[in-house]
Amino acid sequence: MRIAQINIVILPRAPSGELEDFTIRAATAWKIGAGGADNGLLLFIFRDDRKLRFEVGYGLEAVIPDAVANRLLREQLVPAFARGQFETGIEDFLDVLNKTLESSEAASHRAAPDIAIIPWVLNVLRDNRRFGVLIWHTFIGADTGGRIIFSLFGLALASAFGAALIQVAAGIPAILMFPWNLYSSQSLRAVRTATVREQFSPKNFFKRPPPFLASLFMELQLGRIAASIYSLVGIFGGFVLLFAGTSYMIGGLGHYGGAGASLSWPAF
Repeated sequence: MRIAQINIVILPRAPSGELEDFTIRAATAWKIGAGGADNGLLLFIFRDDRKLRFEVGYGLEAVIPDAVANRLLREQLVPAFARGQFETGIEDFLDVLNKTLESSEAASHRAAPDIAIIPWVLNVLRDNRRFGVLIWHTFIGADTGGRIIFSLFGLALASAFGAALIQVAAGIPAILMFPWNLYSSQSLRAVRTATVREQFSPKNFFKRPPPFLASLFMELQLGRIAASIYSLVGIFGGFVLLFAGTSYMIGGLGHYGGAGASLSWPAF
């Protein structure tokens, strides 16, 4: 995860023109690669044309030179794809690629975790239906410190999100009943009485909060409504910050110079 950011792109057919031109432009436009590392890897699979292209970011060219990239495709993907075992081929490819990265010098120059984790999470959530399994394997493969960080982060995120959802759900009845509560409020009907006016006199107002306001607050359930709106804004703002922050932190990255390999596999 922090040594490299890996994307697998599956398309029906290769575009017209030079294949490498398309894959380089796509990889650059998607800005795959963490800040200060340029550690993006993209595997393009053109299903109907039986073509493969493996793009290697600048930061990993020394770790995965063209010969290694070609060997990974030839030994892991081509035989499996030729037998029609696409999922097996991809899993074997990722397994060998992971071992290659872990044993390389790049493992000692990992990208900053706060930059690398965000696009990784987004890519998993957006593109991989089995993200739970991948997160679990990442958790199992991490050291003790990594597992503690994963656990605390997951617990904090789940607790905050769950609490916000509960607040939103609790406020929905109060919002729906607000017009009726406003119409039937006994406090509002007594607003012009001498007792209420006395509560708002300078002498009494600064001495203690007017009981009228507390009563109105309770009748209209303004506390639940305010908490619900606050939580809803928090959820929306969290998603906005997540996507905006990711775009900011990975902006200007995704540098690819054509390193990698291209192969095709025979029909099965």
